[in-house]
Amino acid sequence: MKTPNRKTIDTRHDDWSVSLFTQILRRSQFFHWQYKKAAKSARTLSQHIAATNMPMTDLWKGDASKGQPLATGITPLTMLEQQWHDFGWLRDMREYGGQNARTYARRYLLDWIMHHGYWDKTLWHPAHLANRVRLIILTWNWYGQSAPESQQMQILTSLIIQSEMLQKDLSRLADGNNQLNAISALLLDHAFRQSGHDVTDFINKVFAILDNIILDDGCHATRRLDRHMVCLSYLHEIRYALMIIQKTQPDSNIGDTLTRIDILIGQMGAVGRMWRLGDMALLAMRHGLDAPHMLTESVLDKSGPKGKICQHAHTAGFMRLASGRSVVVMNTAPHAPHALQNASSNNPASMMEPDAAANAIEFSFQKQRILISGGHHDGLFKTHPHLDELMRGTSAHSTLSIDMINASELSEPLSGKSFGKSSGRARSGSGSNKSPLAKSPLAKRQAFSTTAECGPATGGMLAVATHNGYQSLFGALHERKLFLTTGGNMLKGQDIIRYTGDPGNIPSEALIRFHLHPKIHASQTNNRTILLKLPASMPSWKFICSEGRISLEDSITAINGSPQRCQQIVISVALSDFREHMEVETSWGLMKLARKPART
Repeated sequence: MKTPNRKTIDTRHDDWSVSLFTQILRRSQFFHWQYKKAAKSARTLSQHIAATNMPMTDLWKGDASKGQPLATGITPLTMLEQQWHDFGWLRDMREYGGQNARTYARRYLLDWIMHHGYWDKTLWHPAHLANRVRLIILTWNWYGQSAPESQQMQILTSLIIQSEMLQKDLSRLADGNNQLNAISALLLDHAFRQSGHDVTDFINKVFAILDNIILDDGCHATRRLDRHMVCLSYLHEIRYALMIIQKTQPDSNIGDTLTRIDILIGQMGAVGRMWRLGDMALLAMRHGLDAPHMLTESVLDKSGPKGKICQHAHTAGFMRLASGRSVVVMNTAPHAPHALQNASSNNPASMMEPDAAANAIEFSFQKQRILISGGHHDGLFKTHPHLDELMRGTSAHSTLSIDMINASELSEPLSGKSFGKSSGRARSGSGSNKSPLAKSPLAKRQAFSTTAECGPATGGMLAVATHNGYQSLFGALHERKLFLTTGGNMLKGQDIIRYTGDPGNIPSEALIRFHLHPKIHASQTNNRTILLKLPASMPSWKFICSEGRISLEDSITAINGSPQRCQQIVISVALSDFREHMEVETSWGLMKLARKPART
């Protein structure tokens, strides 16, 4: 069986380092001696597992479609990928099921131990170790319990070695997400081996980490949807491990800890449900596409009451309106004090990435998405690196931009990249920023929420948000008002650009973009109206605007994982007399059309 090519392994782990002396020691005969010591412990552990008969249950499902080809016994190409070393394939093969899958899973596992069972700086990074430890344990009841004793010994010996190494390297991790990953795996290991060790230090560290990476509204500090869901899965695993440990250690004071974790899980679950549209999938913006769909569904189902949905995450900056079968979510941009606090924390896990999608919305009716975001995700950078920065820009989202400039300055300038036919002049904003944020380690210019409110109003639900992303460049604030009527048959919007009196450049034009899902076919009926035809027998919708010049243009999206064509509605508004009038206002609306009665 071929071994993976090391060049295919991602070695970018900036948060972890190990001294040269330690590396030499771990490659020496000392490590081999540790293996012999672990083998003795493995025999005792094997006998203990057989005697206690308390198997652990995996909280998460695998992907049977990925497990099926592995169950054929043909050397899988996935062995050449980084993910192979995280052992997620054990879960996938278990999901597919069958005796052949079980047999080949053990064969793949033993083959990995044979080729990679000794310490390696890349493959034994704590993040890899944590994933392997948790998967060996949580799938043991499927593949390990029925394995021959000799195979059990090899696997359990490797488990003991890897978990001990993970515990040694925990203190070397700087990133809070990786720390939480490691601790969840180590607590599962304690529960699986019923070690009887005191886990108080682990518990204290968990809450110290959570204080840094979870905001007071329950959102992950990075505001990334994928990291929020993964972090929530770690909390579930920690809770599960502590419940087992509590059974084996009745005198331990774990009850209060479980109560605190339950409260936080419920809060984070409510935020996670806020990001779901009518198809029950997450938003495309803020790396929603990077969150594994199956894990997300399982995590949210287990996280508190299913009907509890956060309507407004004040600190992180998200608002949700829902009525009838319509849902709209707006990214209001984060609350500035939170960003300033994180800028000085030196914690990579809580550092907020630049977000150019201030006041961007995504809208769905029933299970069909109508207004979307371009859909930036990590996989896009690997397959289409030229689109990476573009899909993060303001023009890739359903929001307003001024003079083709991003609402927040991204890590690298756009350098003339464009999005759609109208954005040939796209560039990254430069210019002085006199606020305290200019000296922070965040991007030079970022949009922050100055006001954000939402709640019931006469005839529906109202949301109002303002951000200051263009204040240092043009002395302009962007305010967006959304009103979703009761029953969800109409979404009204209003975009207002207000002059603050601050010095800056005089803007020439604002573009308000509404990106449409690829399944939506749009046609312009007149200079103020665009007809949106939804797939199948779903009712059509009509888009109208009161000011500005409206047009229908080509666009691209990556919501299905790779770039594909779609359409966008663009409203262009002249700003030449912006300072004279102090504000410019544009109103628009989406209205569901009544079905035509069938002919008899």
